[in-house]
Amino acid sequence: MARRGLKIAVLACVAAVAAPAFGARPVPTSVSSYLLGAKMIRGEFVVKANGLHDYRLDRGKLLRRYAAGSLNLLQRDGTKTPVKVASSARVFLNGAPSTLRRLRAGMQIAVAHDGDLPADTVFAGSKHAPKWAQSMVALMLGNRLVRGEIALKDTVLHDYRLDHGRIKDVGVFTLLLREPDGSEVTISISPNVRVRLNGKNASFFQLRTGMMATTLRDGDKPADQVFATGR
Repeated sequence: MARRGLKIAVLACVAAVAAPAFGARPVPTSVSSYLLGAKMIRGEFVVKANGLHDYRLDRGKLLRRYAAGSLNLLQRDGTKTPVKVASSARVFLNGAPSTLRRLRAGMQIAVAHDGDLPADTVFAGSKHAPKWAQSMVALMLGNRLVRGEIALKDTVLHDYRLDHGRIKDVGVFTLLLREPDGSEVTISISPNVRVRLNGKNASFFQLRTGMMATTLRDGDKPADQVFATGR
C-alpha cells in the first residue's frame, strides 16, 4: 500500500465522537467488528478526510514498557513490531484514561497512527484485547474510505482487502469502481458473492452504475462480499 505520511486529523475526542460525523457506515457492524477485532494483526487504510491520509493500525502483546519513543508489540503472526508513540499520547487502559507509564509487558495494545507520524492515542487491555473507539471504526470503514488492507488470523492467516467507490460499470462478475481519490479499479467478483444493498440481502444483478459500493476480498481472490447503497 501507499505510504503517505500525512498529519493525523481525527481522534481528538476518541471516546465520544459518533459515527454520523463521517456519514453512514457502508460496512455492517458485524463485519467491521470482525475485521478490526481481537483477531486483527495490522491494517492500513487510505482515507480521504481533509486530504488523503494513510492510517496504520497495529495490535499485539506489549513486550516491554514504553521506551525510546516506541511500544514494541508481539503480533499474532509472530512479528515483533516497534510502533512509534508520542510521549504525550492519550492512553486508555481497560476503557479508562491512563498513562504510558502504567503500561506493562503482557498487556494487549492497539495503536493507530497516520503515515510515519508517532501515534497520539493508545488503547490497552490488561487481560483482553482492547476495542477501537467507535470514531476510529467509523473513519476507517466509513464513507471516507478509499481502500484498505487488513492482516487477520483466525484459524489461518488472511489478507483482506477493501475497495470503496462509485460504481462506473457492472460487468460479468466485475465491478469498475471510481474511488474517492479519483483512481479507478476493476474488482473481480465471485459467482457466490454475498450482496447487501441498502442494508438488505440482494443479488449481484441488482447493482447499478452510480451506486456506492464497498468490496471485500481475501488476497487475490475475487471479492465475495459487496456492500452497496443507492438506487
